[in-house]
Formats: sequence, C-alpha cells, structure tokens
Amino acid sequence: MKIGEVISASVLSGIEVKLGLESPEGLKVGYPIIVEGASYSFYCIVQDVYIPRSEVIDRIAGSRAGEALIPLAGHEGVEGRLFSPRARLKPVQLIDRDGQLGEPETIPHYLAPVRLAETVDVEKIYTPAPTSLPIGNLRGLKDFPIPLDFKRLVEKPFALFGRTGMGKSILSKIVCCGILGRGVASVLIFDMHQEYGMFSRTDNSPGLKYFFPEGVEVFTLDPGGNREAKPFLIDPREITPADIIVAFQDVTPQMVDALYAVQRRKGARDLPSAIREATPEEYEGKVHGGALQALQRRVERFGRLGFVQGTTAGDAFHQMVGLIRAGRSIVLDFGRYGHETMAYLFVANLLARRLYELYTEGKEDYPRLVVFLEEAHKFLDPRVAPYTIFDRLARETRKFNLILGLVDQRPSRIDEEVRSQVANRLLLSLKDPADVASALAGIPDRAVWEGVLSSIPPRSALVVGDAIRVPTVVEIMEYGTKRMRDALGKEGLDGAEMEEISRRAEKLFE
Repeated sequence: MKIGEVISASVLSGIEVKLGLESPEGLKVGYPIIVEGASYSFYCIVQDVYIPRSEVIDRIAGSRAGEALIPLAGHEGVEGRLFSPRARLKPVQLIDRDGQLGEPETIPHYLAPVRLAETVDVEKIYTPAPTSLPIGNLRGLKDFPIPLDFKRLVEKPFALFGRTGMGKSILSKIVCCGILGRGVASVLIFDMHQEYGMFSRTDNSPGLKYFFPEGVEVFTLDPGGNREAKPFLIDPREITPADIIVAFQDVTPQMVDALYAVQRRKGARDLPSAIREATPEEYEGKVHGGALQALQRRVERFGRLGFVQGTTAGDAFHQMVGLIRAGRSIVLDFGRYGHETMAYLFVANLLARRLYELYTEGKEDYPRLVVFLEEAHKFLDPRVAPYTIFDRLARETRKFNLILGLVDQRPSRIDEEVRSQVANRLLLSLKDPADVASALAGIPDRAVWEGVLSSIPPRSALVVGDAIRVPTVVEIMEYGTKRMRDALGKEGLDGAEMEEISRRAEKLFE
C-alpha cells in the first residue's frame, strides 16, 4: 500500500517523505518501509513522524476558524492534501532487482513511491540460519517473526539494556531459551527472585527447567525455600578481598588497605575470621583503627548468610562444574536472600571468579558457558570494576568459552571499556539521555537510533549487532507455554508429565 512520496533525500541524513495517509497515527517509529527507486528498493526504518510548521495553522490555532478547517485538512486539491504529515526514514539496506542486498550508499529520485514493507520484502532481509530462533515479530508487520542467530550472539559478550518495567526479565528468559534450544551454549543464571527454575514465583510462568528438564539443574542458597534444588554452600576460605569490596560497595580506600593487610597475615584462617580477630596493634600502626573497625562491622553481616559455612562448599562447586562440563545449565536460586543486594554481589563475584580461574588455567577445554549478570552496573561501575572479575570476563574470556551477558537498566554507569566489548545489544526503552547514548555507543548513525530507542513502547526492543542482519525494532513475543514450545519446536507434554510438573510446582512453593 502506497503511503507517500519522496520529497528530499540524503545518504547521510536519510529520506523525507510526504505522507498521503488520512492521519499520521497510521505510522509509528520503527515501522519497516520500502522506497521504490529506479534500480533499487530501499529498505528503511521510520525514524520520525511529524507535521511541519505552517504559518496558516499558527494563525488559526485555538480559533473557531481552526475548528472549521480540520475537516478540510485531508482534502485533495491541485497541490495534493491541504496539510500533509511527513516521515523521516533511515535506509538500512538496498535490494537490487535480482534480490541482492547491499549497504545504503545512494538515494532514490524525487517522488519515488513509498509503501509499507510486506512479507515478501522482509524475507529477503531476515534469512534465518540453522542456529536462529525467533524472539518476536517485526514491529509494523506483526505476522513476521524476527530470527536471532544465537550462535553468533554467544560468540562474544552481549547486553540487554532497558528501563525497569519494560520487559527485561521476559526477554532474558526468551534469550536463554533460544541459547538452550539451539544448543549453542549453556547458561548460568543468578536467580535473585526465583524466576528461572521450574516456575516463576512472581507469576507462575514457566522457567528454564520447565522447557529443558534434563538440561537445567537448580541449586539454591536457601534449601528451606526450594526443597527440589541442590544446596549450594560457600566455604569462607574461598573469600578474597575483592569479594568483600564488591559485596559492600562502600568500602573506603583506608578499609581496602586494612583488608589487604589482613589478607597478607591471615595464615590458615579464612579472611572473615582474620578480620574479626584483627587489632590495630598487630599491624604496628600501619592499619587505621577506625577503618579496621568499620571493616569488622561489615564482615559481621556474613553471619546472616546461612550459606557461608563449612567445608562442603567445594563439593557443591565441583558438582556444579561437573554439570557444566556435561553441557548442563545452572540456575542458582537465591531464595530468601534474593532481596539482599550484598548477598547477590558477593555470590556472583565469587562464583564467576572461580569459573574464570577454571576456564583460563588451560588444563581443560570447557563447554561454552554464558554467565548472565543482572544489575551489571553494580559490578562494572568504574569505581568497583577494577576489583571484580567481570571486567576481565568482558575483555578476555571469549577465547576461553566463557561469555558475559549483561542485563541492566543503567548502561551509563557501566565502565566504558567493558561496554566497548559488547558485540550485540538488545535494547528496550530507555529515557535518560546518558543511558541512551551509552547503550548505543560505538554504533554507526547513533543519533538516528537514539531517537528510535527513546520512542519505542514497552515489550519492544531495538536489536543491533552481528546476530541480526540490520538494526531492527522487534515486538517481543509472548512468553508462555504454547508460544515458547512452538518457537522451540517442542511437542506438548503428555498427561503424566503434566501431573509430575504440577506436583513439583506445588512442592517447590510450599
């Protein structure tokens, strides 16, 4: 369906279109558009829809004359419609007459016809690979699923950014299901709110273990809250100064000095015990007494963490590693500790550090593992990043099969060097200008995509990177049993399986 004609075009600035629509409300930012040139079809994305300023409208606005003129606005005269809306398009691909694709390096002629893209057009752009699965439908063409190449996605660090309430958790689950469904990697999820196991505690939607019962194992820091999961304990002897710095976030430079001084002299003791027992006199004035006392008060909070105990933690970690070695995925359920930010920061850093040591020591080639890191800015803020393992995960470990998946609502607070390592980005709505700019840093034509990202609605994402052919606005698919099973190509469960799952779900949340 023709919607307008080209009235201005530039390779750098895009294409301006005079619309022939009854109302500009029929066109939205992110919609796919085809401009029919003489030699090429220009595949474009709607960058902006607007009504140009008019002196006539300026004069009559707010008057009775204006009310009388509104019905005539769409009237066709010798010069076309009396008042026409405009659209600005961003060309993202050229399609020649043989169907070959190329980069947009030229422009269409004046009055070239403009129409909404159709399935036959977008099929030429979005060709699925054997390792692709859909994550939703093309915005503006609801029946066309957009494939994401999950093999390419997990080759390098990637990020999922978006404001709170925009659908990050749902998109994270869909991405995890795509990774496991195509068998391109295993995943490690730090499940703070019990979303990813068998069922979500929040809305009872299916988790990863529901769709992959044999491929996902659930561990828990709180056995009393999830009796089906394997208990996971942390041996206090495994705790390092960096784990403490990351866990508490407000450790001063003087406290850091005291922490490392205790580490050097702790002997056979675990670090928390050595800190509790330390006195300023032991260090001959080299440790500030007030800083040591402040550090001791913080370390006392470890006493509230029931999972920091004993020497069996090594067995739990090695059991987890054995499952990863066998290609299984891990969900670490935080149970009652899910609302304790300190517990999350501490556990995630410690566990990722131990995995980093295993993967990089060179004794064994481990299967590809994607570590999903929610609240990523708390680990990768420039003030904290030097003490965490995650900056090294982002920079170094893709050659060791350990890949970082960042999930966050404040990309501007993530260290710039870490952001530069991100190869693919799934971007839900962001409003803060600093976050928008940071999320799109390094992307060609960033100014164009900043406007798109600021305008898209909830449950839509701008997907950019080498896992998709061109930057694309996707309406995220519904995350439910039937929809995900269809996407994954899985058959429905039989009666016995459904009964067993129901029994386990009831037991899980008793």
